[in-house]
Amino acid sequence: MDKMNLTKHISSQFNEEIEQVRNHVMAMGGLIEQQLADALNAIASSDADLARQVIANDLKVNDWEIKIDHECTRIIAKRQPAASDLRLIMAIIKTISDLERIGDEAERIAKVALESFNSAQQDLL
Repeated sequence: MDKMNLTKHISSQFNEEIEQVRNHVMAMGGLIEQQLADALNAIASSDADLARQVIANDLKVNDWEIKIDHECTRIIAKRQPAASDLRLIMAIIKTISDLERIGDEAERIAKVALESFNSAQQDLL
């Protein structure tokens, strides 16, 4: 994602808060991108450890969503943004919700992979 066009505000602290939220969304997105790639790689390579890692890392994704949501709520309460600033914050809140759902899907893929590995091992016995 390209750098958002942020309007300069009288309060440089407000700009910093918006930039910090933006950076956190990017970090969350990067983690989810890695989670999805790892889940697919776990299936392709029958790597149970990688699948377990994806499942464990889902907690980090959930933590990011909560943290960013709290930051956005705090900005709304403290700064009372209007117009484009409010739309940006609302879009971020919706985006992190969607990202978290994608993270949940990566976790489900990893769980399905683990179940298939376990059933394949049971068949061998």
